[in-house]
Amino acid sequence: MDQRFSRQLALTNFGDTAQKNLARSRVLVIGAGGVGSTVIPSLAAAGVGTVGVIDDDRVELSNLHRQHMHRLLDVGHKKVISAVERVADLSPATQVVAIDQKLTPQNALALFADFDLVVDGSDNYPTHYLAADAAEITGIPMVWGWACEFGAQAGVSWPARGGGFRDLHPLPPELAAVDMNAVHGVFPGAVSVIASIVTSEAIKIAAQVGTPLINRTTHYDAFTGEFTEVLYERAADASPITELTDYRALCGYVDTDEWPTC
Repeated sequence: MDQRFSRQLALTNFGDTAQKNLARSRVLVIGAGGVGSTVIPSLAAAGVGTVGVIDDDRVELSNLHRQHMHRLLDVGHKKVISAVERVADLSPATQVVAIDQKLTPQNALALFADFDLVVDGSDNYPTHYLAADAAEITGIPMVWGWACEFGAQAGVSWPARGGGFRDLHPLPPELAAVDMNAVHGVFPGAVSVIASIVTSEAIKIAAQVGTPLINRTTHYDAFTGEFTEVLYERAADASPITELTDYRALCGYVDTDEWPTC
């Protein structure tokens, strides 16, 4: 086992304690798509003990240019099954909890209660707000990241330690202004870079090393190769989140009863 993780154990300020923290950690990943496709196997490879994956979607051919966990022969199959198979090939010691569901206000709190950390790799604002609120209520940190076109961003929502997702985004954008990958496209390099940053933040928090991206977000422009950082802080008048709400209505999804896919 030491040989498998020898390059991590050799890191200054990492070592045995951090590796044992990873082995005890339970991380829930929302979405097995672009971001999750990189995060899930990377967490397993690093030695995270339990990785939960929640996604009810199936692999499509258009996914494969950026969702490298899935293969051509997985097209048409459930993404959570593909995730289980890839992790089993890579790290049999990692337990994978496959949750073939959408994350909703009805199941979020019960699911989050079984984990220490959540990674939001979804691509819609109702799920972003739901995940952030459920994480705050259950008292666990949330690492988030997404990409659209050539741009991508990532951060950590952890109101117990600093700013949360709602401090950065007090109100959702207008529905018409929300970039959708199916319409605007997504550059695979942007996804890979931001997913690696999300993975790094999740590993640091789970291993209890380094400085998480609290009160700041990282933005990456793959078209120019530039990184920028946006600073924010906990709102002085912020009230603790104590219950979940109707996130479809909050984000303008008023013409459908369907919950958005992660």
